[in-house]
Amino acid sequence: MIGETLRRVGIDTTPLYQFQWTKWILILVALGVAAYIGWNAPRTFVLGRNGFEWFLVLLLFVIAMVLVFARLELGILAIVITSFFVRFTLPTGSNTQVPASLLVSGFVVGAWLLSMFLKRQVRLMPAGYVMPALIFMLISLLSVPYSWLLLRPDLFGHGGVGRSGLGFSFVQIGGVTLMILLPLVMLMAANVLKSEKWFHVLFGIVIAVAIPELLMRLGIASFNFAGLALRTGASYALWVVAMCVGQAFFNSSLKIWQRVPLLALSAIWIYYGAELGGTWFSGWMPAAVALMFLAFFRSRKLFFLLLFVGLAIFSLRIEYYIAHIWDDAIRMDSNRFEIWQVIIFDLTLTKTNFLFGAGPAGYLPFYERYYPGNAWVSHNNYVDIFAEVGLVGFSVFLWMLFSIFKTGFGQRNEMPTPFLKAFNYSVLAGFVGTLFAMGLGDWHIPFVYNIGIPGFDFAVYGWLLTGAMLALQSLKRTPTDAPQS
Repeated sequence: MIGETLRRVGIDTTPLYQFQWTKWILILVALGVAAYIGWNAPRTFVLGRNGFEWFLVLLLFVIAMVLVFARLELGILAIVITSFFVRFTLPTGSNTQVPASLLVSGFVVGAWLLSMFLKRQVRLMPAGYVMPALIFMLISLLSVPYSWLLLRPDLFGHGGVGRSGLGFSFVQIGGVTLMILLPLVMLMAANVLKSEKWFHVLFGIVIAVAIPELLMRLGIASFNFAGLALRTGASYALWVVAMCVGQAFFNSSLKIWQRVPLLALSAIWIYYGAELGGTWFSGWMPAAVALMFLAFFRSRKLFFLLLFVGLAIFSLRIEYYIAHIWDDAIRMDSNRFEIWQVIIFDLTLTKTNFLFGAGPAGYLPFYERYYPGNAWVSHNNYVDIFAEVGLVGFSVFLWMLFSIFKTGFGQRNEMPTPFLKAFNYSVLAGFVGTLFAMGLGDWHIPFVYNIGIPGFDFAVYGWLLTGAMLALQSLKRTPTDAPQS
């Protein structure tokens, strides 16, 4: 309209269009806004964070939102990146924080569910793990109101406050969120990933942080800016070893110069965990289990060679391992068997309900009531889940785990490319290592009173990689695609 008015009075507007003034105005406005934020944001604090941090998170969220609605696969990558790098948390007014990875995961899962409803295609890829996963989520959800109906209502609902200082109702909402959202992330990945390129990107993201994370753990370097900081948690050693060794052992397209760095990186992480952090079993034992699993299926000779080397190293330094590693572990965790016995055989079987449990974190109020001053968390996912959802829910959980393993194991040699075959073996080994790690701590489903809701950062990428392995079911070779002998 302005241009037409100028032309009527005889003013040539062509140079204005050639100047592309609208773009320049947008640039100037953007610079002005950026200057205002840069000047004022550091001095503005909201909920303990300055305005610049809030603006940065809001900008990243808007960009992520647009990208996720454009391609759900990008949302899956955003979950992994967020869990690795974004330390921004949402305060709850209590002693716990909600990590950004949980918020991003909830948003991406919500976008996935919404897209299915809008397309009127609400269905999941048929597989043996789907039913137990859905039933487990339903049981977890129902366990919350059920726990409030137990014979000790003074411990539940609006009564009772746990060690975190949170009202127990809020604790259980946080716990059930973890128990539902993590399997949903797995199901989403299993149904969204359809192209090999996304598996390459996932592999690249997991491996890319191996060196900087190791440098940071050794205290050599630091990667921290505002709410962004690299931190991968205990589970990372397991997954970096599984992903590297899996490709080195089973990707027939790799050259020797490509296999050597992968094996060297794995060896460094195993050495770092077993030698420098030997007393922290969760930091290296699951990775060693994954390594031995892959070696067993690559070559029986290799498996027994590694086993012999491990036993030889142990025998040559037996005094060190007994005096330093084992004695320290016994001193720190000697009461774990007693804790498990109390939680399972006393609290769950006699004081709550052995069929349906006490709900998320529900056994701890009973522990504090009947064993005052001696209440402990189990540091064991199997014990936690049995106490939380009872024999029924625990059986369904084991059913889900078995079905996941069965799916991955059954399709391991039916992949269309060497990379995908190695990827399947890698995640399958990582999953086996996770099954072992669950006996050492709450590394698969974080326990609210132990690692807490922030532990979602360290659990979500394991569930997502498992979902990626399950997604390979849609890419596996049909009998007509198999090579002819």
